[in-house]
Amino acid sequence: MSHSSAQLETDSVGVDDPRWELVERIVVSPSFIKSPRLCSFLRYICELTLQGRADEINELNIGEALFARAPNYDPSIDGIVRSHASRLRQRLEQYFSEEGAHESIRLSIPKGGYTPVFEPRPGPFVEEEIVPFPPLLTNVSAAVVSPDTATPAISTPWIVRALTLALTMACISIMYLVLHQRTGPIAVPVTATKHPLWSSLFGLDHPTMIVASDTGLTSLQTITGKNVKLAEYLNDDYRDHISLPGGTTIEVARTLASRRYTSIVDLNIVTKLYMLPGIPLNRIQVRYARDVRPNDFKSGPVIMLGAQEGTPWVELFEDRMNFVFRHDRQKHSFLVFNRSPQRNELSQYDSDQADPLHKVYGLIALQPNLEGSGQILLLEGTSMAGTESAADFIFDDVRLLPFLNKIKNEDGSLPYFELLLQSNNMNGNASKSEILAYRISSSSQSAAYR
Repeated sequence: MSHSSAQLETDSVGVDDPRWELVERIVVSPSFIKSPRLCSFLRYICELTLQGRADEINELNIGEALFARAPNYDPSIDGIVRSHASRLRQRLEQYFSEEGAHESIRLSIPKGGYTPVFEPRPGPFVEEEIVPFPPLLTNVSAAVVSPDTATPAISTPWIVRALTLALTMACISIMYLVLHQRTGPIAVPVTATKHPLWSSLFGLDHPTMIVASDTGLTSLQTITGKNVKLAEYLNDDYRDHISLPGGTTIEVARTLASRRYTSIVDLNIVTKLYMLPGIPLNRIQVRYARDVRPNDFKSGPVIMLGAQEGTPWVELFEDRMNFVFRHDRQKHSFLVFNRSPQRNELSQYDSDQADPLHKVYGLIALQPNLEGSGQILLLEGTSMAGTESAADFIFDDVRLLPFLNKIKNEDGSLPYFELLLQSNNMNGNASKSEILAYRISSSSQSAAYR
């Protein structure tokens, strides 16, 4: 039977095999039931393994069988199998730490390959003590460097290798700061569990997903001069149709687009979120933008970092927002559109590279998720410095709390809101921001907050 079919002869797998029974429990669990592709992925590799056909499990076969890729496609360019394998490993970890915590057999997929491993758990399982920092180290590393190394080597320009090295060293520096500062005093006026904003985004009763931006995507758009829409990003075919100006090769562009880069500003924000006192660290999930799917925005809170250019999922919420960011590549400027200008406001704010003042803009937006059952916090910027200005404001209670107190409902709850900030880019960092305007979704009246 050809490996190109995702439907294997499951009858050859013993119906009473406890390993297969485990797989069946996993795919119907809350961690997996909303992700049919991950369920198919897991069933496929487990069926092959339990049928004694583990030698057929490789990236090419999985891509052909599950993702409709052509035979002998180039996995160094198309990383769809690796990205789904990364998500699958995360979901398995989630399953065995939550609803599968008392399973007698543990299923894992070691990095460097795709063959599942079934291991018995000796004796009664005792949940390990939660250690604050390994989750951050694991997730952030996955967002900076490709999680699987079992791909053909590709010759890359020195700039690609230098960028990878710089980002990796930045991650190591951040981890060092976290480890050495977490135990020290942190000046936060209000604990996270009582904070009017953080208490609604973090809690013991639900996980919180943090989405880091895809800087590889941003680099591709900069090189090609073409914006990538969410539909193209979701279909994962934007790297297959690349047209380039002179001086750049398609191989370089595809290499940059396939690498799992993220912003150093995003990493700093994740670090600060982990350092908030009272945050249940085991309920935080850091995800790379390329590994997210629409269902992830239907339940539970999400914090998204970066504008639509690097985090296309922002598109899902822009139709209900007043302030929208766009990159005008012909004019080499970032634009902030103000759909309903109020008094003393402009209909458009420009962040022009030629501007001697180097003005940048940041946006903090609290919106409902797709099903209205949770909250989405967006931290956007016209550049990394713009996103940094939004983060600086939201982590500064001296500035944030008076604003939240000003807009809160009569019952003390927070309305959905948007807050537009202006700052200056000073050698890649944001100066202290100025509040330009805000909007409250539950009120028809909005005005500049001075």
